[in-house]
Amino acid sequence: MNLDFKRILCPVDMSEFSLDALRLAVKLAECSDATLDILHVIHNPFDELYMTALTEADPALLDAYALEPQKRAKIFRAAEERTEALLKHFCHDTVRNHGKVRYHVRNGDPFDRILDGAQDFLTDLIVLATHGRTGIKRLVIGNVAEKVVRHAPCPVLTVKAKAAVPSEEAAA
Repeated sequence: MNLDFKRILCPVDMSEFSLDALRLAVKLAECSDATLDILHVIHNPFDELYMTALTEADPALLDAYALEPQKRAKIFRAAEERTEALLKHFCHDTVRNHGKVRYHVRNGDPFDRILDGAQDFLTDLIVLATHGRTGIKRLVIGNVAEKVVRHAPCPVLTVKAKAAVPSEEAAA
């Protein structure tokens, strides 16, 4: 089966939702012999995901930030380095048999960085998880997947969160 995709972008936030999307992206990449670009965007480098590991490695980083705001660049670099290791660990079991994988870590607004990545990597398809938020949570948090679908320069395949899909047992 040839799907004619040469480059597939799969943004991940290291949640179970994004792992489901990554699994599908790997299958599509294998079917089309495509390169899989995995992107993680650091929206807030002071998020617990990054800071726990950073403060264990170098507790002075937080003090440096508190005392000297100009040292933020050092924290951003440290967060990026640590995040690349976390990203590779997060993806390892899912992508280990696919030889064409590239990892990318960027800082900023996830929507903007995903669109930038799609252009920079010459992406043919974006495979993106949705979190299944509705109502006020969706309005407050925003919906990155919806904005990507509307503005992406290529087709976007969204993968609905399993938790948001009613099971057959619940429907019976």
